[in-house]
Amino acid sequence: MFLNGFLIASLFYFKMQAAYEDGLFTSIKTSVDSRIDADDTRDSVVVKTMQVCNYLMSNRLTTFENGASLGATADFFHPTSVDLMTTRGACGSYSQVLARMLASYHYPIRIAQMRAGGIWAAHNLVEVNTGNRWVVLDPTYNVCFVTPDHRLASFADVHANWPWYSRQVPRGYDPQYRYEDVRYSNWNKIPLLLPVVKRILNLTIGREKADKISMRTWFLQIYTLYCYLTLLVVISISLFTLRKLIQIKVFPDPNIPFTRHNLIKYIGLQIVGKRTGIMH
Repeated sequence: MFLNGFLIASLFYFKMQAAYEDGLFTSIKTSVDSRIDADDTRDSVVVKTMQVCNYLMSNRLTTFENGASLGATADFFHPTSVDLMTTRGACGSYSQVLARMLASYHYPIRIAQMRAGGIWAAHNLVEVNTGNRWVVLDPTYNVCFVTPDHRLASFADVHANWPWYSRQVPRGYDPQYRYEDVRYSNWNKIPLLLPVVKRILNLTIGREKADKISMRTWFLQIYTLYCYLTLLVVISISLFTLRKLIQIKVFPDPNIPFTRHNLIKYIGLQIVGKRTGIMH
């Protein structure tokens, strides 16, 4: 009973927090929508979304960079709303928030971990599919790149011609960010487990698709994820408890195997026994 009570309380907590976070990002989407007009394309919509993201977050990092603990919510659960409110994760926070904002428009998204100076994840970016191609956005610096034919550029475009695209970055842009290479998941973060998962994915869906999986996007709505996981545990425990109760109350011996045949048999015997008792 204690376990079930704890799980149900947790379920309500996660559900309330998920609703709060959904409300925050719905409000932000409404603000972005107010800046969109009939002439906007899918490309210009994602750029305006990035601009709002950068505006909301750019002045908060200096306020929260003191390293003081923000409690279990920030340190353990670390929802995207904490990134929005504090920007403590720097480029990681910008990317999480922009990805969540773009997800509200139902655009396919992935968080890209850029290699710079030989170090993976030296800087985080967001890639979004605006139709037929993936384009790259750097919300930390409010940067997008435009190709010579006036389209938003992909990471591959920028990588292939960095000397040309480097003219589009603002003053103060880190010179190490030369778009050398990119990955979308760190498959070595959990030794043994994730490398095995990656090998299985390589065999089942192909290496190219597996390399493009962005695990970070799975945790953009962390409270909703915890809510579903908790609900799954609650249902599993409830079914287990119900099964045990049936074995105790219906079966003459709780050690009798719980099968559909036995369940029907002993429920039938109970019904017959009750009817016989009534008749007498």
